[in-house]
Amino acid sequence: MPISKPTAAALSDRRATGAPIRSVRDFVSYRLSVLSRVLDRTTEARMIKASVLALTENRILGLLYDGAATTVRAVAKEMCLDKAQVSRAMTKLVKHAYAGRTIDPVDRRSAEFRITDKGKDYYTAHIHKARDLQVDMLKHLDADELAKLDTAISKLMTFAEERAEALEEELQATQARAARPIGTPAE
Repeated sequence: MPISKPTAAALSDRRATGAPIRSVRDFVSYRLSVLSRVLDRTTEARMIKASVLALTENRILGLLYDGAATTVRAVAKEMCLDKAQVSRAMTKLVKHAYAGRTIDPVDRRSAEFRITDKGKDYYTAHIHKARDLQVDMLKHLDADELAKLDTAISKLMTFAEERAEALEEELQATQARAARPIGTPAE
């Protein structure tokens, strides 16, 4: 038996009337998460045929292609990924000579990664597949829907980033309070 999915009209009706959310499937975050996983799965399935790299590794290579040297920490923050996952991907990029690794001159405990000429060649040879997938997906939306989608994504990203920063500050304050010796007055 297929899982019932709420339609956009049904969700809009519920939001307009203030009706309570009845299912996890009604949450925007759930729907975006599922959409993201489906898109990633189909993208990776089409790209993997001609690639030695997984989707995350291709995306990291794209970030290296677009910018200057960077660190695992910076990539993890930008992509909202675990540092260990980014580190494994960077290791594979270095192993295949698509990226080079040097010691960060500012923080000698950290490494910087740059795309190599081989990485640039690989990326330019494969980016058209990703662009084709993007075009194929977006052709299902008209210009007005694309503009609204872009605006909505930007607003949701701003909200999510601000919320994440506030939660991080709250966590740090809680940890600082917990680390204070018992009986020490709060500042």
